[in-house]
Amino acid sequence: MLDRHRNVLRTQWVNMTNRTKDPIDWGFRSYLQNRYSTVPKNNLEKILDSILGLIELSRDKKRNVKSILEQAARMIFRLFDFQEIGIGLKNPKDGLYRYEVLFGFTKTTEMAFRRLEYTPEDMVSYDRYPFVKIGRISELNPVEGLSEDDRHLYDRPLALGQARASHEDFLEGDYIDVWMYDGGGSLIGWLELAKPRDGKMPSCETVRWIEVIADVCALIVERK
Repeated sequence: MLDRHRNVLRTQWVNMTNRTKDPIDWGFRSYLQNRYSTVPKNNLEKILDSILGLIELSRDKKRNVKSILEQAARMIFRLFDFQEIGIGLKNPKDGLYRYEVLFGFTKTTEMAFRRLEYTPEDMVSYDRYPFVKIGRISELNPVEGLSEDDRHLYDRPLALGQARASHEDFLEGDYIDVWMYDGGGSLIGWLELAKPRDGKMPSCETVRWIEVIADVCALIVERK
């Protein structure tokens, strides 16, 4: 992103030095450059700019998948205010799913998550992980379906019994899974989101944008 902005400034400087030779009206040029500036002007442009930045990062041969997924987690934290973000991948060697990136967790909780392994059957089990579909590739797992075996994964276990006063409340123990599929439709990973800063269910728009990010991450994982 920084290089792109530098290129814009460099172009503007060149245009200024050649102003007397330029057949294009300077005022018109200035208007177009301001109107179509790549510097984000609103939240929508910030989201698009960040997604484009993620794609640009994936082209860097020195970057591995984990470092790119870490950037995706930071992006979601910054733009959508989820305070706990996990990203897991399928290991092609043993076929098990494990967390690769954990952002916003305490060290103790992070260690507990890193010990987890899921089979393909676990990943689609409604009995083990009751969910409500909330998007094209998104599901909300409410705390009401949380098993006793998973309660140790939360920093505030006493809060897990909190009553849901409103349907809008996003409680301790609630989390959203956003799935990542390869070109053949096989599940290769997922994004897991919890603890929105305002304590409320995310908007439809937020869910859709995060699904776009998950799709971009899936393409990166598949091609790297």
